[in-house]
Amino acid sequence: FSYLMVLLTPIIEVSGKTSKLTSYSISLSYFLIELIFTMSVYFKNFNKPILSASAQIIITAIYLVVLISNIFVNDSIATKQAEHDIQNNFIKSISIKTKLIESITVDTALKNKVNNLHYLIHSSPIKTCAEVAVYESKLQEQIEDLESLVTKDKDTASKKILEITETLNKRNNLLKIKN
Repeated sequence: FSYLMVLLTPIIEVSGKTSKLTSYSISLSYFLIELIFTMSVYFKNFNKPILSASAQIIITAIYLVVLISNIFVNDSIATKQAEHDIQNNFIKSISIKTKLIESITVDTALKNKVNNLHYLIHSSPIKTCAEVAVYESKLQEQIEDLESLVTKDKDTASKKILEITETLNKRNNLLKIKN
């Protein structure tokens, strides 16, 4: 059973590389403990099979509890990590977008405003919630609009930056209240 579990652990565990290594280490440790225990029973000519079987059942039970707990913990960590990555992607994507807009802006005053907007976005809270989804989608639309405006109309682009700043502040204030 222990050898079979060493072979099956990478198949059972589907999360990240670190968790597979940990689960595999648990299974390999179990295999080695069982191997050492079995060899010691064999070489010492231990004549009490019920006691030997009981010890192996206890070792197996401990192994299964540790392995199953490890799998659940790893799954929980992977879920939280995926959620964090999704939340982080919003700020990261609009931050990158404003940096791109700054690079294509020719006017120095407008470039400074875009840079200030980028700094404000970059310093915004990463964590998000359902209540701010409206603001986040509006921000993405406004930034798309800003990208087309910076090369065409400086005054409208400046107004758009103010709108974006206002929307971003509303989002950030709502997040501060919710958290």
